Amino acid sequence: MKKITLLGLGCIIISLAACQTTPRQYNGVTGYQIENQSSNNATLAYTLSGRADRDLDVDKLQRACKKVLGENKAYKISVLSVNEIINPQAGSHDSKGVQLGNSRTSFGLSNTPSLNNSEDYATRQALETRPSTLHVVRYTCS
Repeated sequence: MKKITLLGLGCIIISLAACQTTPRQYNGVTGYQIENQSSNNATLAYTLSGRADRDLDVDKLQRACKKVLGENKAYKISVLSVNEIINPQAGSHDSKGVQLGNSRTSFGLSNTPSLNNSEDYATRQALETRPSTLHVVRYTCS
């Protein structure tokens, strides 16, 4: 019984470790870009989704430094600037309504499923949402 418990706990730990996000090169929306690099320091610009959890962001910045400069030590991070930009993918969803000027108001026919349809429209809409703003953090690692 102990072996099964340890095996299950080991599987859970491995799956949680596999779910951790790793820093990735800029893909047009999020990720880091190398602006300047030498043997022992680098200037990076990291585009992050707009959320308020700074602790996770610092960890992500540190992991990007380690990926660029090497895994051998913890680097000192100096933030140069933080800018907020509009997410280029946030407004790219198919809008079947009519946009009214420059406002956020639109109207159109509802595509709510019928009572006999088993598709969960609200869940599908929730999964397709994207943050409206992104944060670009320019920083140096040394």
